[in-house]
Amino acid sequence: MPYQTTGQHTSFFLGSAIVTIGATAGVATTNVGLARDVQVAESIGKVWAQSDDSVNPLGRSSRHNVTVSFTLLEFWPPYIDELRGQNFDTENQATAGTYVAGTANVISTGGNTKLSPLAIKLTNNTLQSGATTQTVIVIYSATVEEGLNMALLSDNSGDPVLPLPFTLVGRMDNDRTAGDRLYFIESELGA
Repeated sequence: MPYQTTGQHTSFFLGSAIVTIGATAGVATTNVGLARDVQVAESIGKVWAQSDDSVNPLGRSSRHNVTVSFTLLEFWPPYIDELRGQNFDTENQATAGTYVAGTANVISTGGNTKLSPLAIKLTNNTLQSGATTQTVIVIYSATVEEGLNMALLSDNSGDPVLPLPFTLVGRMDNDRTAGDRLYFIESELGA
């Protein structure tokens, strides 16, 4: 049997995405900066109920969420604060530094416990037949899953970029209609 070396629809490939956030899907317009390794992974927990007089068990979803992870390449404290839910940290822009000599952008944390959900929008622009088409993924309600992870680099490093990994988990937004509570994907590809 020959190997398949071409796609079913050869021009319908997705690349990386622009990450924007906001309080709701409609206002998810704050671009958090350059990112790489953007990943979206859906998780469906299953429950099977078998009755004594049934041939097949009845399947249901017990937990349904989506994990969004990416590596941020720009250190900008205001956006880090937004990614963490805005009520979890204290953040000030262009304020007098305490430990640095000049003006500073400050983020401090510890003591606040509220993780406010936010909407995440991932936008992919693809060139298809000379025209730009978009694919958009929106997660309606997500919260940060892991704390800040900064692996400081050597001053002699060949790559001076400090990667900042982020993981957020989207959970059901029960204020939305059943069947449309977790995320949606909208694509001009193939339309």
